[in-house]
Amino acid sequence: MMLTAAFAQPVDDAQATFRTLLSALSEPLLPRALPVFPDAPAGVSPAAAALLLTLADADTAVWLPDGLADAAAWLRFHAGCVLVSDIAVADFVYLPQRSALPNLPTLKRGSADYPDRSATLIVDVAGFDRAAGVTGSGPGFAAPRRLGIQGLAGDFWPQWTRANCAFPLGIDAFFVARDAVVGLPRTTRLEL
Repeated sequence: MMLTAAFAQPVDDAQATFRTLLSALSEPLLPRALPVFPDAPAGVSPAAAALLLTLADADTAVWLPDGLADAAAWLRFHAGCVLVSDIAVADFVYLPQRSALPNLPTLKRGSADYPDRSATLIVDVAGFDRAAGVTGSGPGFAAPRRLGIQGLAGDFWPQWTRANCAFPLGIDAFFVARDAVVGLPRTTRLEL
């Protein structure tokens, strides 16, 4: 196995990506262009690879589905993160397109004292459609915003609702498609 490169400018590229991710969470369901892409390992999109490199570090646990051995080695080498086989203890959960959806309510949802110690999903999807889909409101919305996320598992939204029913406990998500990212924090209220 040969490891591919990561960001060309690790610090600058991670900082630019992180600012984009903060913007995506501050205005949920609004696609944002990602600024830079690393060479991604097999089985991981360049957009998802950018998020994983930016968010994962030696203090985080990452879960990858089976069959991504090259990606696991790449992430372990470039980010220094811990890879876990138990999805319930993961800080970041990566779901490639067409992968089986785990039971979202079983992911880390934080605690009353530390609601921030929860899982964040990074989900590869087929694309975004502003004309159809769910409508979100709440913090970060000047007005309700509609967005369709193509390629999600059919039971994603009901599971998402169950996983986030005990605010401030819950999970957050990023959806990536081609060169864009969409944030979905647990504070978003959805109409399906």
